[in-house]
Amino acid sequence: MAGLSFLIALLLGGAALLFYQAAGEISVGTQWASDVCSMSQMFCHHPEYLAYAGGVMLVVAIGAKLGSLAN
Repeated sequence: MAGLSFLIALLLGGAALLFYQAAGEISVGTQWASDVCSMSQMFCHHPEYLAYAGGVMLVVAIGAKLGSLAN
């Protein structure tokens, strides 16, 4: 459980970084940024939503690990 939650947290953090970078590059006109932002306009304008979800999953992973160590 803890390993899976940690993996999901890493994937959400990576997606947040991707959308954050794409939002910065869209004004320059790069093709990959427009492709990424066309997939999800909401995450392109608010990549912090994915970062928040990643932080929550990291807390869940740490809690699951601590819970398994307590038993």
